[in-house]
Amino acid sequence: MRSSTLPTTALVLSVLVYSSAYAQDSKPNIVFILTDDHRWDGLTSAGNEKIKTPNLDKLCEAGTRFENAFVTLAICSPSRAACLTGRYGSQNGVTAVGSASLRKGEPTFARALQKAGYTTGVTGKWHLGNSPRDCGFEFASTCWSNGPWYNREFTIDGSKRKMPGFVDDVAVDESLRFLDQAAQANKPFALWLCTQVPHMDHKHTWPAKQEYLDQYDMEAMPLAETWNDDLSGKPGYLETSRSRTQALNYGYDDPKNIRKHTRDYYASVQQMDTAVGKFLDELDRRGLRENTWIILMGDNGWMLGEHGFTSKVLAYEESMRVPMAVVGPGMEPQVRDELVLNIDLTAMIYELAGLDVPKSLHGRSVLPIVEGKSPSDWRTSFLYEAPTPQLGSKPLWAVRDARWKYIETDLGDGQAFRELYDLNSDSIEAENLAGQSSQADRIAEFHRQLNAYLKGLARNN
Repeated sequence: MRSSTLPTTALVLSVLVYSSAYAQDSKPNIVFILTDDHRWDGLTSAGNEKIKTPNLDKLCEAGTRFENAFVTLAICSPSRAACLTGRYGSQNGVTAVGSASLRKGEPTFARALQKAGYTTGVTGKWHLGNSPRDCGFEFASTCWSNGPWYNREFTIDGSKRKMPGFVDDVAVDESLRFLDQAAQANKPFALWLCTQVPHMDHKHTWPAKQEYLDQYDMEAMPLAETWNDDLSGKPGYLETSRSRTQALNYGYDDPKNIRKHTRDYYASVQQMDTAVGKFLDELDRRGLRENTWIILMGDNGWMLGEHGFTSKVLAYEESMRVPMAVVGPGMEPQVRDELVLNIDLTAMIYELAGLDVPKSLHGRSVLPIVEGKSPSDWRTSFLYEAPTPQLGSKPLWAVRDARWKYIETDLGDGQAFRELYDLNSDSIEAENLAGQSSQADRIAEFHRQLNAYLKGLARNN
């Protein structure tokens, strides 16, 4: 664990301040900011000095930033379903991108908070077959899936309207309208603010405004060490999968095209950061931060030429690892390295609202970690699942711990392809160790862990 070090007295005082503030209103406001296709290193505060994210950095530096945060399935709809339910997609019913719906009776944090007296709202991108109201959101101003970044059609209070301007600015403006309505209701509020950016637009481009593009030098953009990976040690089908063929369509066989895409992506993240910054500033102006918890997380990562790939879904770091931060009243800033998941935030939301965490949830509240504690029984590994072929993938599962990653891909006809990476010595996942005889026992143990995770999910359905 890596954490900011505080004198014992200061830590005790911070906990007392938090306890006092929390006691004044046992139902704090909750804001969950979910960014789209946002890599874990898409923040300056994560150590990336090439990108400019002043507003999100300010937020991260005010609370707990998690360095090892992951999603259980790295693609839009399943990630959102996991956030809402706190459950793996194989159990909540959403394992593919599109209009899949949650299984009937699936709990959602929005529905639970609504019953507990919260005013609930969702703004920005919506990508589930269920309607926002079905999921427990009274207020909804959303755009469906992915599309134009400018002059986007939103469904606002049940009516479709083309909204002028940048899509995330519209989401922020609607979020502020939600705050106005929540103030009139005189109840605690829970808002899910979902950006569309930095997800590509409907033309597979990042059309950031020129003022942001001008801040980045294409030639200075980073280039993945594995940009020209021959994919030896990886499943053979990946050579002709969409992750590779679409990358080639983008011209990723030439480093200058990868650097251009990286420039466009970074500028897009910064444009989104500016929009979110307006919302955070307004929270301060309205004096709401004193009793508001703010969560920041990416719905999945995005590959920018790693292994010659684009997109997500695959179980490589740039796909499944995301930015995550939690900022709460009275909490001290810290950076933590525990393995945390998107489904953990769902459990924390229940706890913040003073509700019992349903036993059916697969996640675990990160609130003790945010409070500066170090739970001795915190997870040491986790399951990643992508059981439904999508965006050119084959069914795959992975187990990751602090050092190792094991990936098992179902090639069909009873054949499985195994990958094993030592992340301590090979953080770029270039050398598959699964074929080495010295790793046979480790492979067998990870295979056992994977099956145990899957059986555990089935029992907890």
